[in-house]
Amino acid sequence: MNRCVDPHRLILCAVLPLLIQAFSSAPAVSALQNASQKPSGQQTAEVKDTSTIDDPRVGTKVIVTVPGAALRTPEAIVWKAYLGETFTVSLVNGEWLWIAEKNGWLWEKEVVPFDSAIQEISKKIPAEPTAENYHLRGIAYLAHRKFDEAISDFSQSLSKKPRAAGVLNNRGQAYYMKQDYARAIADFNAATQSDSKHFVAMNNRALCNIATGQLDAALTDLNAALVLNKEYPEALNNRGVVHSRRGDYKAAINDFSAALKIDPRYTDAYGNRSFAYRQQKQYTEAVSDLKLAMENDPLNYRPVNDLAWMHATADAPDVKNAETAVKLATQACQMSQYNEWNTLHTLAVACAAAGDFKAAQQWITTAMEKAPESEKDAIRKHMELIYGNKPVTE
Repeated sequence: MNRCVDPHRLILCAVLPLLIQAFSSAPAVSALQNASQKPSGQQTAEVKDTSTIDDPRVGTKVIVTVPGAALRTPEAIVWKAYLGETFTVSLVNGEWLWIAEKNGWLWEKEVVPFDSAIQEISKKIPAEPTAENYHLRGIAYLAHRKFDEAISDFSQSLSKKPRAAGVLNNRGQAYYMKQDYARAIADFNAATQSDSKHFVAMNNRALCNIATGQLDAALTDLNAALVLNKEYPEALNNRGVVHSRRGDYKAAINDFSAALKIDPRYTDAYGNRSFAYRQQKQYTEAVSDLKLAMENDPLNYRPVNDLAWMHATADAPDVKNAETAVKLATQACQMSQYNEWNTLHTLAVACAAAGDFKAAQQWITTAMEKAPESEKDAIRKHMELIYGNKPVTE
């Protein structure tokens, strides 16, 4: 249902050793970029700014193949990427790729193109059928949401290196994405047994426990992960989810805020904090968070969808706006190509708020057809209201 707080960010872990490379200075951001994307310091003398937005790589997606790959400006490292993390290229300067969502440059040699990743890694395997290559191809399959193929490759990698905690973690992620929580937890257990300080697997195991309603177990894992890594925005976000599900919205807001202090462009944390604010009738803050998420991640339909839901269902007269709700919900559906049950559900509710019950009935029926079983009961309740020519309210 819109908006249930969302854990998201189940994290891949590296089994490969961190490669230490000799880097030249990262290029300063071109004048083609917005001022908000420019580093505050001066460009280093040895870097020639040849940034371009006309390069064919701009707009394409890449998958990180080196654990801890640094996204940087001339002044600092702004993010260390997870193995398998996927980014969209906004600008190119030689071998450097500008990743707008992190405000940093990523070295091209530490990624593979998203579209050709599986094929590129597959070419290496006949001559080098190593645990590492199977692991990397598994990551590529996972990025493409080919979960069965990913599990097969991770299993092949584990047949060569059975106690590789990173691969166990990643196979657990594939099982999690298939909603096979028992197998996922088994792999996360094995990962933490192999490496007792594997805070990533602890975080991911917590997500399984959140999904199955085992909130005490989830909280234990998240607290343990944060003891091992205090600067862990995903674990802070996910602990905030646990607090929200328990109705402790003040604690949830504290955790979401801490996550955003570490990663100010963490879209899911904005959405989750907005939800918590909304439960406390702090609508100004709730709207502000969703607008920030939309600014930081303009290609993400989720904050657009969430803001539409709020305008359609809020009980505060200064927030409820059916016309804006329909506009935003339609935008979210377009962004998700009318394939996401959640956006279709929101559009139905927005149309009902505007008094267009015929359109609302059409969209709620389509949402019901596309929704997973776990969401159908909630949609069915809203369907009864809409077919009775009644709006949905919070």
